Amino acid sequence: MIALRRLIARARRDDGISLAELLVAIMVFGIVLTVVSTTFVSLTKATAQARFIDANTRVASNGLNDLSRTIRAARTIAQPGGTEASAFTLATTESLTLTTAVNTADSLTTVPRRVTYRLEADRTLSSSTVVATPLQTDFWQFTSTATKRALGGTVVTAASSGSPLFTYLDFTGKTLTPDASGALTATQLPSIAAVTISLTIDRTSSMSSQAVTLQNTVSLSNLAGGATT
Repeated sequence: MIALRRLIARARRDDGISLAELLVAIMVFGIVLTVVSTTFVSLTKATAQARFIDANTRVASNGLNDLSRTIRAARTIAQPGGTEASAFTLATTESLTLTTAVNTADSLTTVPRRVTYRLEADRTLSSSTVVATPLQTDFWQFTSTATKRALGGTVVTAASSGSPLFTYLDFTGKTLTPDASGALTATQLPSIAAVTISLTIDRTSSMSSQAVTLQNTVSLSNLAGGATT
């Protein structure tokens, strides 16, 4: 009977968990928590990075398409006296001004336009368009008010991206070397036959893992090798 009572008492007694078991449980919980939190942080960073890359790609693509379409339609302008003005009046590594046949406003009028692309102080790309007005029959002047618009995005500096925004090629395919200020001279402007665009877009002006670079070399099919100013 005494032995039976001891057996029943032992069965009813609740000893709980030992210290060793508690430490093991805490360690396992810590490992699981670390894995879950690390995975969550990694997924959050990856999602944010993918979102920024997608946004930069869309901005870069829109900007490159706009630049390519306008530059591809570059044209010279006839001047009184039988001369022709060069299609480009300014060509630097980070800005250009050219006369183009592209009409971005409507599809009805065909008057030429003088378009300037430049980087603003905050490194955003903008365009300024002046619609030509008649000077004489078959001649044009650019004296009307310019229409300005932002193409968006922060353009990374050439030093960070490795390539200038604009590089100019002559009719032999040779790169035209700008002067110390980064601009082509007046004698070089009529020699431009193609423009290489290297557009790097990022949230800041320095290269990061979200930066997107798109490049395109645009041949100027409207130009026929050497209009003179």
